[in-house]
Amino acid sequence: MTLVLIRPAGELMIKSSYVRKYFLRKLIANVSSVITVKSWKADQGYVIIEGEGDINKLSHVFGISYYYTADEVNFSSTQELAVMAREKFKEIVKGKKFAVRVRRNGKHNFTSLDVAREVGKELLPFSSGVDLDNPEVVVRIDILQNKAYLYSEEREGPRGFPVGSTGKTIVLFSGGIDSPVATWMMMKRGARPLLLNVMLGGDIQKKIIIEEAKVLREWSGVEKIKVYFVDGIKLSTYLANVNKFIRVIMLKRLMYKLADELGKKSGAYSITTGESLSQVSSQTMKNLFVSEFGISRPVFRPLIGMDKEEIVEIARKIGTFELSSKMPEYCIISSKNTVRARLGEVLEDENKLNIDIKELLSQAEVVEI
Repeated sequence: MTLVLIRPAGELMIKSSYVRKYFLRKLIANVSSVITVKSWKADQGYVIIEGEGDINKLSHVFGISYYYTADEVNFSSTQELAVMAREKFKEIVKGKKFAVRVRRNGKHNFTSLDVAREVGKELLPFSSGVDLDNPEVVVRIDILQNKAYLYSEEREGPRGFPVGSTGKTIVLFSGGIDSPVATWMMMKRGARPLLLNVMLGGDIQKKIIIEEAKVLREWSGVEKIKVYFVDGIKLSTYLANVNKFIRVIMLKRLMYKLADELGKKSGAYSITTGESLSQVSSQTMKNLFVSEFGISRPVFRPLIGMDKEEIVEIARKIGTFELSSKMPEYCIISSKNTVRARLGEVLEDENKLNIDIKELLSQAEVVEI
C-alpha cells in the first residue's frame, strides 16, 4: 500500500465547505479511475490517499496541483522529527548539495524554519553541504499538527477543476489542431465535453477524430466522451444556392444550431469552439458575431487570444498534435469568403434553406469512448 498526498488546485480549496466537498468527491472519483484508492481523507488543504497503482497517471487528473508519495510519522519534538528525517534521507543526500523545504499547517511552538535547521543539522555530515538556491537534492517535510510527511520528489499535476464538476459543453470538433486543444482547456475547467463533428471527410476524418477522442479520454477521469457525427455532405447540399462569399459563414451558423439543439437534448449549457480571433476569414470579429447570432447558449472560445504556435505547443503537450496533423483540409464549401459578412443577408438566405436541424441531429452516428 502506498501513501499518496495530493495538493488540490488552489482555487478548488477556497470554495465554500459544501462546494469544496462536491469538488473533492469528483476529484477522488477521477483519481480512482487511474489508481486504486483504498481510503482517503481531506486534511488542512491536502488529500491523503492510501492506494495502489502507477501514481504517474495522476499527472492527467485535473484538479491536482502537486502529488507525491510520502512516509507518515508521528513526532513529539522537532529533534525527534529531525532524527527520523535523518534516517530516511541520509543515503539520498550522501555526497550531494541539499536543501530542506518545510511546510507547516496547525498550531505549534516552533516554525517551519526551526524544523529545517534541525533537519539540516542532522543531514549535513552525510552531504557535501547545503545549497538553498541550486540544491542537487531537496528534502521535503509537510507537517499537519503532530504528523509529518517525509518525501523528496514532488510532481506537478495539471491543476484546474475535476472533469465533470462544472457541467457539459458541446464542442464543435473538426479534428484539426485547434478543436482538441480547446476541448482539453474546457476539460481543465471541469467541463465534460460532448464532441460534435459535421463530417465532410468520410472515414479518414472519422478515424482520426476517434483516435483524438481516445487521447482526450485519458484526461477525463470517470467521464466517458461521446462523439456525434453529423452527415456534412448532406448538410452542404443545402448551401449550393447560397452566395459563395457567405457559404462558410452559413455552414458555421448551421453548426452552431446543431450544437445548440444537442445542448438542449443533453443538458449542456454551453458551446465550445477552437476559434482564434482572425486566424482565418470566418474568425474575424464581425464574422464571429454573425455566426453565433441568435444562438441561445454561450459560446466559449478558449483559444481566442492565442496564435498558432501557442496552440501547437499545447497540442504537443497533451498528445493530439501528431493525429491532428494527419487531418486533411476539407474546403468543399467555398474557396471565396468575406471577412465582413452582413447579418441581414445571411439571415435572409438562411430562411430560404428550410433545414430541419432536429432531423439532421437525430440521424447522427454516436460513438462513445
